[in-house]
Amino acid sequence: MRSNRLSTLAFALVATTWGLLVFGASVRVHGAGLACPDWPLCFGQVVPAIDFGVAFEFGHRVVAGVVSLWFLALGGLMWRRGVSGSLQAMWGFGLFVLGVQIVLGGLTVLELLAEWTVTSHLLAGNTFCLSVLLVALGLRAEEDGWPALEPVSLVQRVAAAGMAMLLPVQLALGGLVSSSYAGLVCPSWPSCAGGVWFPTFEGLVGLQLSHRLVGYALAGVALAAFTTSVGHRRLRAPTALILALVLVQIGLGVANVLTRLPVEVTLAHTGVAAWLVLATTWLNWRAFRAPLSHPALQPAEAR
Repeated sequence: MRSNRLSTLAFALVATTWGLLVFGASVRVHGAGLACPDWPLCFGQVVPAIDFGVAFEFGHRVVAGVVSLWFLALGGLMWRRGVSGSLQAMWGFGLFVLGVQIVLGGLTVLELLAEWTVTSHLLAGNTFCLSVLLVALGLRAEEDGWPALEPVSLVQRVAAAGMAMLLPVQLALGGLVSSSYAGLVCPSWPSCAGGVWFPTFEGLVGLQLSHRLVGYALAGVALAAFTTSVGHRRLRAPTALILALVLVQIGLGVANVLTRLPVEVTLAHTGVAAWLVLATTWLNWRAFRAPLSHPALQPAEAR
């Protein structure tokens, strides 16, 4: 199999893994997380009797199994093709995360949907998805001969790193809000309740308010990343995408509160969050692979 077809296979796996993340959210919002009360079997059977809840939970397990086998097959094809050691290391990192994700999936059932297992499962799932994207980007770069890249400034790298550091915090807070059923503890927006913006930072209210504040901070970082990279040929697209996704995500978060957590909006909120992880990975891939520019060393007319 040619290397360009390997990258296509990897990008297709990224899209499928994103779909699996949204499918996992649909299991939760439909209250089907314990429809199969045991693991790895379901009611002690490899293929259980199917009802509404089991269809979601067992279907999620089947798709997760397909993704796992797909990733293993991709690794075998990469080894057979003789890709670079750095790409094999990227795949190895993804394999490790996949193993962690499988264990967390089992613990989520066995621990009866404990907040820490649900949130960790969400974080590991997104980490696996971004690791597959890194493999896909690496395969595409290798097929193109690792071309020279336009230099980036230190400010551009800092903005990209800021997104990469802040986004997992927001993802964890969102997972805790969801698994703790704290989505409506602040029933209004932009205030929390009764016109009061910050009634307390304790308990579930504090968790919800922290989620909102980090969301606003993410919007600020996304705007900074875009404005500092608007003139850069390779950073302009990912920063524009990130800014758009952050604004859409904030709108979906507000809609979740004002419309009282409808299934469609909740799933869209999960899907856009996963897209944000991928877009941020794409941005950092470009920002940290390119050489760092040194303005002080450039001719005055080039500054």
